[in-house]
Amino acid sequence: MDTSLDSLDAKFKPLAMALLARLVEARIPVVIVNTRRTDVEQADALARHVSGVPRSKHQDGLAMDVAPFETFAIHGMNKILWDGSDPIWLRIGQIAEGLGLKWGGRWTVKDLGHIEYVGSSAGDVSV
Repeated sequence: MDTSLDSLDAKFKPLAMALLARLVEARIPVVIVNTRRTDVEQADALARHVSGVPRSKHQDGLAMDVAPFETFAIHGMNKILWDGSDPIWLRIGQIAEGLGLKWGGRWTVKDLGHIEYVGSSAGDVSV
């Protein structure tokens, strides 16, 4: 699983770096859980119900997942055990949205650590 900022698309990387800087300024330590995914990793995430879409912005380097350091230190990758009621998630989302990014915490099926680039990618379909 990739966690490198260098794996992100050139459009998203500066925004991802700005997000991390703003989180540091807000004294919110986070762990980068995932940046880019291969097609095989996405198929596996879909099979494990960790992802609900066959094509993810992670595959294009246009998304990353983060977790508060304390949450990750206690529960690791097991998102089921992450406390979604912790207000730290909303603060992370607000900071991301303040940069014009999309936060998965606003979705019907919430993905609290998911942050993605808003704009077109190879997998987007214009209607």
